[in-house]
Amino acid sequence: MSGRQQEAEVIRREADALRDKREWRAAAEAYGAFLALRPDDAGMQVQRGHCLKEAGDVPAALALYRSAAALRPRDADIPLQIGHAEKILGRRDAARDAYAEAALLAPLAENPWREWHALARARPGRAATPAGGVVLDLTDLAAWVRGGHRAPSGIQRVQLDLTRAALARQPAPRLAAMARMGGGWRELPAPLFLRLDLLMTTGADATDPEWLSAVELLEALIETPPPLRFAPGAVLATLGGSWSLPDHLACLRAARERDGLRHVPLLHDCIPLLLPEHCAEGVVRDYARWFANLSLHADGVIAVSRSTAEDMKRLHRTMLPELPVPEAAVLRLDAAPRAVAGEVPPHPLLRGDTPFVLFVSTIEGRKNHLMVFNAWLSMLRRAAGTPAAAQVPLLVCVGRPGWRAEAALALLDGAPELRARVRLLSEVSDPLLAALYRASLFTLYNSHHEGWGLPVTESLAAGKVALVPRHSALVEAGEGGAVFFAPNSEPDLLAQLQRLIHDRGFREQAEAAIRPPPRGWDAVAAQFLGDAARLAEAGGPRPLAPVAAGRPHPLKRIAGSRPRLAMAVAETLREGEAWHPLEPWGCWTRPGAATLALAAPDPGPLWLEVSLQGLPLDDGPAPDQPVELLVLRDDQPAGEPRVLSVPAGATPLVGLEVAAGGGMLRVEILCRAAGADAEGRAIGIGVTAIGLASAGSVPERLALLEARRFAIPRDQLADA
Repeated sequence: MSGRQQEAEVIRREADALRDKREWRAAAEAYGAFLALRPDDAGMQVQRGHCLKEAGDVPAALALYRSAAALRPRDADIPLQIGHAEKILGRRDAARDAYAEAALLAPLAENPWREWHALARARPGRAATPAGGVVLDLTDLAAWVRGGHRAPSGIQRVQLDLTRAALARQPAPRLAAMARMGGGWRELPAPLFLRLDLLMTTGADATDPEWLSAVELLEALIETPPPLRFAPGAVLATLGGSWSLPDHLACLRAARERDGLRHVPLLHDCIPLLLPEHCAEGVVRDYARWFANLSLHADGVIAVSRSTAEDMKRLHRTMLPELPVPEAAVLRLDAAPRAVAGEVPPHPLLRGDTPFVLFVSTIEGRKNHLMVFNAWLSMLRRAAGTPAAAQVPLLVCVGRPGWRAEAALALLDGAPELRARVRLLSEVSDPLLAALYRASLFTLYNSHHEGWGLPVTESLAAGKVALVPRHSALVEAGEGGAVFFAPNSEPDLLAQLQRLIHDRGFREQAEAAIRPPPRGWDAVAAQFLGDAARLAEAGGPRPLAPVAAGRPHPLKRIAGSRPRLAMAVAETLREGEAWHPLEPWGCWTRPGAATLALAAPDPGPLWLEVSLQGLPLDDGPAPDQPVELLVLRDDQPAGEPRVLSVPAGATPLVGLEVAAGGGMLRVEILCRAAGADAEGRAIGIGVTAIGLASAGSVPERLALLEARRFAIPRDQLADA
């Protein structure tokens, strides 16, 4: 040790002794002397900062903390100390930001979370700076949590793992989620996500006070204005389903127009279109509308498998030939599960004295537990009364009951010998699930169709053979060592089960051939962020849905189990934020000016019809609504404004002559007088449909007249 180093060490010991005696000012001077010899020692800068803070000189302490943070940017304790200093100075927003940084650096630490949580609860409606880069939309995950769930299902697990890995990158992406009734996105702060992630992956008790506290804060932050704004060129990457949100698409359009926002969703599957019989009717309808609008709102799509990407392209070409097929990238979910914190809770299945086969999946019709239960029952009955009966292992099903699980559960309830060999587990924590994978003989995963098949990947990562049907993306998920059976073939499933159960040599040979997942979630997140940015940059202006001449186009929430062009037209006719969500009858404007936007079919003069709806009469008489309509062509007036007064309950049809001109039409609808609907919302005028014809085309104008008066009542326009 050099003389200079020895001198510094003597001064450090002196400073530490003064600090321990709480002689703060003298200790600070001693640490200052040490730093004069070794100015880049971040630890001693922090120590001097502590002493100055205790001595009352908080600004000087804060300067030292910031200097230390620049030297050690990955040390979570330093932003924690910055937060403490900022809080003493009364700068609560700055303190909250510092605690957030500490929580990001140390997701398992309690102190940063508790400090941040206290400040976030005190001011949930804090305005956030505009979000740039790739912003992760976690609305689906937030809805899962707010719906009373704690243990994640497959799609929620993907969102957790991908987001957690993305947050570890520099710079970390911003997170967002929509309020229940829409109206734009709110910031979902990283500390809150990390807390939810920790609690969701280490426990399953939805009544735990720590869990309820985090959920309560999530509710407050997502439901409290103001909405999050986006920096120019930002990319909103939606990680889960968004089709059930009433104004998600309208908010995307408004943010694109206002902020230049781009949009790239993660596509998990196309099952509501491929197998609608295995989905709730409402899900199918919502998905069909979302899919119909996909190419008009997304700059590209990231599919979780090659199979899913091909499903999307094939369905789009078949069902929506009028619209361009979205550009697609493939993000295979071939990542090993990340290690999770938390102890493995004791469980009888982990004692090692009861062999079992593991089936991880929601119990629902699409997963075809019925076929698996029938196969198990066949094994039991064939072996009944023989020594082989004792060799039939337990079937352990991990997952909550879901859509159309009744048939499988009825068989289980009605067959005592089957019931004795099947265990149903739900709300299983990740540590226990990982232990069950390791303790199983092998795993089974049955399904009529999959977008990927995460339990197959998890099984192979645990070194356990997965028995899966050879179809859809399961072929990709299982290519690292799964054993396949013929889809929907109970005899082949039974044969492969018996082979894996009774032929130990075959099972061990299959295990030895397993290739573990080739990468971690950090690599998946890096690819996702890169693909989202690339697709957004390559995407051009979003096209408008083509509006055909000579027929009415409804402006309403169109029902149907198949995507149709009319769904896209109804959605994209509305421009800007002056519209309420589409409803089954039509759509209300908000008080003020609202705009319809459409592409002109030709540059010549046009005839345009707009069907209006007066205020509702639900609560008795309502006033007439003064309304003014003006047509613009490439933003220039293309006709005289029409002014009318619409009585409550009336459904007038307004005809507008449109002069020749450019290809972009806008109809400005001005209704300053505010009414109210049954929900108490402020509304302007209702719009139910538009129609368009070339001014000189008698056939097109007659077709509009016939559709309106003779052939198709207004409430059936969606089926035209």
